Amino acid sequence: MFDLETGSEPSNSRRGGFDPFGNAWFGGGNGTLVELDQKLGRIREFKPPIPINQFSGFYGAMPDKNGEVWAGVLPGREFVRLNPKTEHWTEYMMPEPFSHDRRTWIDNSTNPVTVWYVDYQGYVVRIQPLQ
Repeated sequence: MFDLETGSEPSNSRRGGFDPFGNAWFGGGNGTLVELDQKLGRIREFKPPIPINQFSGFYGAMPDKNGEVWAGVLPGREFVRLNPKTEHWTEYMMPEPFSHDRRTWIDNSTNPVTVWYVDYQGYVVRIQPLQ
């Protein structure tokens, strides 16, 4: 068990998964993606380049086989992908009204990976990036 500080702003870590390097990733209720680096024993937070208001954040975060981390803004229209090595963000705009990502599953058998998520309204949504 680790008891680590996330800084001056509580991250409110929620659901997540492990990347291929053994690091745990969580969606932050404060609008960040949170990485628990197991080798260094520290927490890093990544803030997306999209506006996150005080009532939204990430309910979960899921890494893929390449180490990129996927998360949907809840509530919001954006679904994001973070490459932690380059700190590059890719933003995907979802159909109206909101993405409401409650649970993400990544099919790592496809190239590129295919991302599926369960929408709060009961829809199953597939994101198939072209790059």
